[in-house]
Amino acid sequence: MRRLALFARPVEAGSVKTRLSPALPAPLAAALYQGMLADALASGAAAGADERIVYWASAPGTALTPTGWRARAQQGADLGARLSAAFDALLEGGAQAIAYGADCPWLDGARLDALFDALTRADVALIPARDGGYAAIGLTRRAPALFAGVAWSTPAVCEQTRDAARRAGLDVASLDPLEDVDTPGDVARLVAALAFAAEDVAPNTARALAALGLAPSRGRLATSSRPAAAAP
Repeated sequence: MRRLALFARPVEAGSVKTRLSPALPAPLAAALYQGMLADALASGAAAGADERIVYWASAPGTALTPTGWRARAQQGADLGARLSAAFDALLEGGAQAIAYGADCPWLDGARLDALFDALTRADVALIPARDGGYAAIGLTRRAPALFAGVAWSTPAVCEQTRDAARRAGLDVASLDPLEDVDTPGDVARLVAALAFAAEDVAPNTARALAALGLAPSRGRLATSSRPAAAAP
């Protein structure tokens, strides 16, 4: 059994991607997040999971949750507690489980499948983020120590998680790192990279950037000879 969990927030100006403001006003940051959330859901739908769950930070419900996904509410005082509580449920019945967020447009279904595959040879599997966090984490067993005492939203997150896993005697597999989107500088790098990416890479994010006037539409950039860019 493979279970996939997307940690997400309802798209509301002022409550999502707040670190992009004031460079990107709250309504524009929310519009960008809506595109990234759509791509995160598409990536999860493309992955080979048996069950898919959206863990909403607030207001979970069927109105917000697409077909093929179940809705649950995040439970806990901080991200570590919320992840730990989610994995308690996700790992029931001896399942493999992955949790990921909507902050990394490069995290596609193939990479999620690769993370599941890594769980066949390791207790913990990570896709690091280039800022020091991680874009996704997978587990084969409950490991609350991985989520306790972590300095969340700092460059130390991934290394602290690896250290906690080693102290707990857990084998760790890491895939290639990816770029996530948390700051205005991240948005600038995303715009530059998507300009040379294949049209099926993060299409909703690309459309959101174009609608916001932050990037030209791909239709105007496309040429038959342009190679697809590798994910950052």
